[in-house]
Amino acid sequence: MELKLNIYNGKAIEKTYRAETFDIMFGTVEDLLNIIDLEKLNSETEIAKIVIKAIPILKPLLKEVFEGVTNDELRRTKVKELIPLFINIFVFALKELNSNSSKN
Repeated sequence: MELKLNIYNGKAIEKTYRAETFDIMFGTVEDLLNIIDLEKLNSETEIAKIVIKAIPILKPLLKEVFEGVTNDELRRTKVKELIPLFINIFVFALKELNSNSSKN
């Protein structure tokens, strides 16, 4: 699964970071699971609330996934692009956990 993070300069995309694979630390997944209410993931408003609540966790997560991205660049990303990105990262993490547990 390719993930991408667009960095904007005004309305124009200045730079795009891409990631095919990545490792997420278990502690990060645990933190996300403590914030996310799976029953509310079908509402964009609820997802937005979760993202806002999770910003202290998500910012370092983005830096783990997209090597080299800076805090300044993260400030120039669009929230409407971040929500589906976080969902994809979370789904990827759950698949990784599931595939590792099924190997044991």
